[in-house]
Formats: sequence, structure tokens, C-alpha cells
Amino acid sequence: MANITTNGEEKAQETTQEKAEKKALEIINLTFTYASSENASLKNIDMAIADRKITALIGPSGCGKTTLLRCFNRIHDIYGGNKYEGKILFRGTDILAPKTDLIALRTQIGMIFQKPTPFPMTIFDNIAYGLRLSGMKNRAILAEKVEQSLRGAALWDEVKDRLKHDANMLSGGQQQRLCIARAIALKPSVLLLDEPTSALDPISTQAIEQLLIELKHEMSIAIVTHNMQQAARLSDYCGFMYLGNLIELSPTPQMFVSPAQKLTEEYITGRFG
Repeated sequence: MANITTNGEEKAQETTQEKAEKKALEIINLTFTYASSENASLKNIDMAIADRKITALIGPSGCGKTTLLRCFNRIHDIYGGNKYEGKILFRGTDILAPKTDLIALRTQIGMIFQKPTPFPMTIFDNIAYGLRLSGMKNRAILAEKVEQSLRGAALWDEVKDRLKHDANMLSGGQQQRLCIARAIALKPSVLLLDEPTSALDPISTQAIEQLLIELKHEMSIAIVTHNMQQAARLSDYCGFMYLGNLIELSPTPQMFVSPAQKLTEEYITGRFG
């Protein structure tokens, strides 16, 4: 929150700005340490993921981008012994609390990985899997939800006649859109993506970028990317990370035109990284 000012007009502007920048996730003094390390991989991170916007995380390899992203739905908990300190607030609740229902959390905060991960089953069953787990049994309703999700991922027209086919027969770009369809079938509030186009051709990359731009009207998106051009054209906010620290988080045009930190400028201009 900005400093209190005695100027009434400035207060009004501040209030308007705060309302406009509603937070999907609020990260407070987050430090994360892997069980295999004595040194923290993330150090005192303070930031927010804006509601119904795309936030990109950039920085050199090993800087903590993916580690941070995976904290947002506690994927690190798959392996024991990792240590979180601080808070991550989602809908006002600290998701790092010990009694957090991780299955419910990951329903609301979905994740797409670098390599497409279709389940070894049909295209239809890939999308229906999470819906069935959530208790949906009616075949007609399932079929409707599967179609909606595939349309939402811009994949329906390509697979509508192949729903009973093995999902692994799809191309890489189609598999990644299938994974996005599988995630959005559960209507998450936040979608996390870890370099989702790094292994895809330019046409598939363009299709997924356009999809994300459309999806941000329905959910908040955080994406890790090594491609600064992608971050510049896709995101509303951009965070630069280095050695486990968040160096800067700002609106994307500001980040790329007039970064606040010298280290950010040096990375963006290619002087290191």
C-alpha cells in the first residue's frame, strides 16, 4: 500500500488504483528452501498476481522462477522435507497453512508444465478425468463440459471427430492445448504455466499465446518464460528474478521501456543472462 498522503486528490487516485489492481494471489515475505539444500532458493518474496491479468516471470536459468510458480499451488509438497516460510494468500486464506486441502487448492489453482502431459487415455477421458473426480457422473453433462473446455482451449474443431482416440496421438501443440483444456474444465481461478511453449513450433506457440489472452478474461494467469519477446507481447505485468530474489515487478511496458532497477535493464538489454 502506498504511503499516506495529506493530499485528498492523491488519496482518491490511490484508492482507485488499488481497486483496479485486485489481487488473485498475494505473496508475503515468502522464503522457500529445498530439503536437499541448506540455502534458500527463494528469499523474502513480496508480490501479487493481479486478478484476471497475465503476470510473466523472467530471469536467467536457476533464478527461482519455476520454484516460485510451484509454490503457488504447493506442488513442492509432492516431495517431503521442503520448507516454506511466509504467506501466500488466496481469497484471504493462507495456502501455506498446515491443514490446507491440497486437492481442492489445485482444483482452484491449476498448473500447466513445460512438457505436455496428457494422461494415457482418450481425448475425452483426459478432459473428463478431473470432472469425474469432482463427482460429476452424468454422461450428457460430462460431454457438454468436455466440449466447452475443448472449445475454450481452441481445440474442439481439431478433435471433435477423434474424442475416443488416444490423446498421445495428438501433436505437441495440440497436447499442450489439451492439457490447458483439462485444467480449465475445473474452472480454476488461477492458471500457472511453466514455459508452456518452449518445445513448440511458432504456429503452436502463437495459438497458445492467443488462447491465454482470451482466457485472462475468466481467470488470473502466471507464466514463467525464458522468451522475453513472449513476456513483452503477452503479459500485463512482468517480474524479473535473480538468484532467488524478486528484483522488480511492474507493468510490462514500464519493465521493458524504463525498468526501475539497473540489474533489470542489464538483463533485458542482454548484458548478462
